[in-house]
Amino acid sequence: MFDKSSQENIDLMIDLHNDVNDDSLLLIAKYYLSEYEIQKTQIKDITQKEISLVLKTAEEEKIKRVKFPQEVKDSVEVSNFFYFCLSQARAKAPEDYPKTRLEKQIERTLNLETYITKVKTKKVISSNIIEITFEGGMSNLPDLKNDAFMYFIVHKDINHKYPKGFSMEDFRKMNATEDCPYSAAYYTIRSFRKNEIDVWFVLHDHPGPLAKWAEEAEKNSEVAIWGPRTTFTPPADTDNYLFIADETAQPAVLASIENLKRNAKFTCLFETQDQSSRFEYEDNENSIEWIYRGDQKAGEGTELLEKINQISRDPKNLYVFGAGEAKQISKIRKTLKRNLNLNSDQMSFTGYWRKTH
Repeated sequence: MFDKSSQENIDLMIDLHNDVNDDSLLLIAKYYLSEYEIQKTQIKDITQKEISLVLKTAEEEKIKRVKFPQEVKDSVEVSNFFYFCLSQARAKAPEDYPKTRLEKQIERTLNLETYITKVKTKKVISSNIIEITFEGGMSNLPDLKNDAFMYFIVHKDINHKYPKGFSMEDFRKMNATEDCPYSAAYYTIRSFRKNEIDVWFVLHDHPGPLAKWAEEAEKNSEVAIWGPRTTFTPPADTDNYLFIADETAQPAVLASIENLKRNAKFTCLFETQDQSSRFEYEDNENSIEWIYRGDQKAGEGTELLEKINQISRDPKNLYVFGAGEAKQISKIRKTLKRNLNLNSDQMSFTGYWRKTH
């Protein structure tokens, strides 16, 4: 039996693959399991010994159990096996078989670079958000617009200087050791300028290593960043957008709406603690609706979920982007996919963080 944390991660993984990466599941069923007549595949369950899949044709469905080479202990090992199955299926598939959403996402990470940059300035955005401007070392950093996010790697010593040539691969090797001095997490870039970026850091009651680093960082404090990546990929004919975000994802939404086509319509649902947590933003179209969780903890706000349940709109040419606490975002994705009859290409939902207490 998995421990509680691993089981929660695996439950989220099952929801994500079933809702979003169903095309990868189908590819695996057809060309890894040789079930060529299958039209739809879903994950039923994952144990430490096997993955149970539901395979469906037009006439029937059946359960297929895929055993792991050896017993797995956590969600990382499950993911590694899933990627192995996907690569094996791709190798056996016809050359003209379309690439899946997950394969395209993996491709976009292959040539990403690591940059060493420094703190330039810090300023307060709201009662629980600070903005840090980083400068230098990023002359060839591409501006992806939209929700460009990067992996920030910080050292426990605020005065640490990174060795020349430090890379993501170096971090991965050290992160596999018990005494790794680095911590890392994804953050979205609020604004790009030549050799400069602005990043918002959310300050919690129980801050993680990255938020704590952001609080303590001083001018010229160094950080390594890897990326950028994006999950905001609306179909070309999209002209209507719905954005849903807590504090961690609001800079991603702001960057995205500032790069929409001029005639695009959009609505933003921004969840935050209370009115003091709001930031100033010129919203001439009244397109931002603020939702307060009050005394409820981040990731547990019920009013946002109630609002999501009430949404009723035409799904034609609609694209939904949502990000925030992983469990909450998973619930929102399932609700909107069901209520609005959205297909996977019409939505992007990302768990930016996961509540652990």
